[in-house]
Amino acid sequence: MKLEILTDPNPILRKPTEEVARFDMELQTLIDDMVETMRANDGIGLAAPQVGVSKKIVVCEFEPTSKNDYPGFPLTVICNPKIKTKSNKECKMVEGCLSFPGIGIMVKRPKDVQVVGLDRYGKPIEIEADKLFSRVMQHEIDHLNSTLMIDHIEAADIVFFSTGKFGLKTLEALNSDPQYRIRAVVTDSKKLKCRGKNIESSPVKELAKKLGLNVVEITSLDEEFTKKLKKLKPDLGVVIDFGYIIPKYLFEIPKFGIVNVHPSLLPKYRGPTPIQSSILDGAKKTGVTIIKIDEGVDSGPILSQAEARLTKSANFEILYDYLAEAGAGLLLDTLPYYLTHELKPTNQNEAKASYSKMFTKKDGEVTLQTPAVEVERKIKAFYPWPGVYINLNNLTIQITAAHFDREKNLVIDRVKPAGKGEMNYDDFKRGHKILLTFPNS
Repeated sequence: MKLEILTDPNPILRKPTEEVARFDMELQTLIDDMVETMRANDGIGLAAPQVGVSKKIVVCEFEPTSKNDYPGFPLTVICNPKIKTKSNKECKMVEGCLSFPGIGIMVKRPKDVQVVGLDRYGKPIEIEADKLFSRVMQHEIDHLNSTLMIDHIEAADIVFFSTGKFGLKTLEALNSDPQYRIRAVVTDSKKLKCRGKNIESSPVKELAKKLGLNVVEITSLDEEFTKKLKKLKPDLGVVIDFGYIIPKYLFEIPKFGIVNVHPSLLPKYRGPTPIQSSILDGAKKTGVTIIKIDEGVDSGPILSQAEARLTKSANFEILYDYLAEAGAGLLLDTLPYYLTHELKPTNQNEAKASYSKMFTKKDGEVTLQTPAVEVERKIKAFYPWPGVYINLNNLTIQITAAHFDREKNLVIDRVKPAGKGEMNYDDFKRGHKILLTFPNS
């Protein structure tokens, strides 16, 4: 019978367990139910407290599905287990737990253990476990001792480099994960906007202050900043929407280098405007890529990627927000495996590399000869800036919304004439007698 798995913070998971004294049919039924429950939930280990029974019982099993999997081990049932010996050599790996669904935690444990206990019928057994088998045995015995995998967290020290809004979701995600300790948030103090006499700081700085984090404002990546970074002794740097190319002498300071969250499927659309460029090209898909930075522009080896379909209705603003959220989630999924050396970077294919460019206000200009498909893509790519506009009869008209009809003609929906508010295109035509039509090819 499949049993319910208790999840944290259920108090039973912290309750002391009792040794098994009776090896009767009730125990055999419980063990069979635990095995069924473990297999039904794609687990490789289960302890009795996880199904609400405060007894010292562990079941585990792993059958590899590919050559790349860890070595398997057969179905093992052990009661009243104790670790007799353990190796001095330790290794850190990512662990999951059925009581913490969807969460991976970096945990350091002895590489090999010797476990003694009783089998399901009460006979003494001794198990020599190494690699994954050793880790599973230790994990499940922890459950019997009211210890959970989150109790093993050793936070990695992070320095976060960002200035623009695209980094906000990632900063929030890292700050909320107990596996990471943000030692500093580095942001560009030059990128300030003046509103009258008021000066608005970068959105990353404002969020960092709200979260109580240490903010380091810079105007250049100079020797003074280098000394500050060395003093922090970070394990890892994370850069996203920062505005600087980080030189080698800086990205070599963190133990694990510096990783970047880039909003494209690298090696396509390297550079500053990957989202707008993918829309302008009519790409069918986009995504985010986590790379370990090198001396080039977005050319470092890839750690992970996540694809997203580029829908017809998606404009820059919609795609920006979606990829910011996706990038934060992908980074948190990736870092534990990278920091435990279970994930190896893969070099980009330079032959498939493409680059995006910085856009100016002039890029938003169209004429009556501009192909309709280009106009429609520009409207989506350049929203809200620089916008799409046309100059006719000494009037600058911004086109803010349009769509293709069934005959694939571009239909203008809304415009904004210079000096006036946004309006329906039909209302504009009645007042100005100007037709906006664009060729289909």
